[in-house]
Amino acid sequence: MLAIETAAVLGEGDEAQACAILASLAGCAVRFHVQGPEHLGQAFDAIRFRVDVAIERGLLTRTDRQRILDGILFTPDLEEAVTATDLVMEQGAAGRPVSRLLPAVRLVRATAALAAPDLATAGAVARAIAQPGRVLALGVDRESGFSRLRVQAGPHTTPYALGAVEHFAARVNARGRHER
Repeated sequence: MLAIETAAVLGEGDEAQACAILASLAGCAVRFHVQGPEHLGQAFDAIRFRVDVAIERGLLTRTDRQRILDGILFTPDLEEAVTATDLVMEQGAAGRPVSRLLPAVRLVRATAALAAPDLATAGAVARAIAQPGRVLALGVDRESGFSRLRVQAGPHTTPYALGAVEHFAARVNARGRHER
């Protein structure tokens, strides 16, 4: 089974930030892609703020803070974000007419899993690429009061890709207690 050790997060907003924080906290190297260099500082500040709030609430420690902030590379370069990653997650874009995953497909290795924010987007991406079996949906569930990753297989998702991402989500969810 593919061990997910490096993940790219494409997107902005709460879901993308939660995915980056949780994956970094679980020990993954995270590449956070924002469009345009002018948004790099905003993305870093937003994640730092969320982590500091979680520390104030007793959900994270200062050691966790350092691990998280050291574990996330912020980049406006899509190629830098997705090359040699095990998982590429698009977040904060449910219902977008064109997925951000599509331009990334040509840059990632053939074994990388591709996670769309919802099943509809995952289906559109799967229909547009040569290897639809590695596409699934990975969203942020906030029903519990804490951010948790939720995995959904698409109609073409292979057991290999599903197993790798479910294992990743279990590892992330076991470690993370991040505020909403």
